Amino acid sequence: MSWIEVRLMTEPEGGTRLVLEHIAHVDDERWAEFGPGAVGVGWDMGFMGLAVHLSSGRPADPRESAEWAASAEGRQFMLLASQRWCAASVAAGTDEAAARAAADRTTAAYTATGS
Repeated sequence: MSWIEVRLMTEPEGGTRLVLEHIAHVDDERWAEFGPGAVGVGWDMGFMGLAVHLSSGRPADPRESAEWAASAEGRQFMLLASQRWCAASVAAGTDEAAARAAADRTTAAYTATGS
């Protein structure tokens, strides 16, 4: 079980800021294995899909989404997102080597081709 809180706030310069807080209680073993990127990379991809939808007005095509995720561009996005979650984990106090190992496992899980 997890909890999600979403807030929309008006920005002083114009526009709207979307703030999402996701709280989940994860056992220590799973957290050590994957760290915050396990869910964070998925949220990043979801927000990117939302941005594409808002800019194009088109609904997401599951086939196109899967093709993008398997592409070099999609895999690079997931790698970079995982690296940024690693940096956030280190900044929050996680041992750097442990955070990097967790990020490597997260990246591998997201970018696995299945072949």
